[in-house]
Amino acid sequence: MAAKQSKFQQKLDGFLRVLFFEENGKPKSADLLYSFLLAILFILIYLASYMLLLGPIEKLFSGLSVTVRNIAEYTLPAAAGSALCLLIRYFLKERGKLALAAYLWMAVLLIAVMLFALVLIDWSDAKTEYGLFMALIGFPLLSSVVIGGIPALLLHRKKMKEKAAEEKAQSEKAKERPSWYR
Repeated sequence: MAAKQSKFQQKLDGFLRVLFFEENGKPKSADLLYSFLLAILFILIYLASYMLLLGPIEKLFSGLSVTVRNIAEYTLPAAAGSALCLLIRYFLKERGKLALAAYLWMAVLLIAVMLFALVLIDWSDAKTEYGLFMALIGFPLLSSVVIGGIPALLLHRKKMKEKAAEEKAQSEKAKERPSWYR
């Protein structure tokens, strides 16, 4: 006997079914599904980098101003996480565009989380609660998306230019072949 699902779980299942799967249960686009799952993996990598590096960064920059310390606490773990995420991109080889798509998913998830936080906060002290949310979740995710997404975009553009140049060289080489029919 199947357990009855909550309304939230039913809505979530319906959303995922519409977004990722066809009527028969097959994925609509494997790349769409893979990039979403890769975005989840990237978020976990960034979470781990923040958890591991915030303590040492706090100790290292404790003598400096709060502004410098905050900038270091947002950017250094994001840079470390981005290095790992972009390293994963090289293991994907021909499917390197998935890393860029994962960063796009992360940006969409960031916007969704920020909007969802607007619903959850207590409006009697919205400035404090939304500021706390942004300090704990918003700014780290935003810095991770920007610090990792820009290099992913540049690497993708470089790969596309190299591929276009290679195809152009192949087509020119094919034109230069001697023909037996002349």
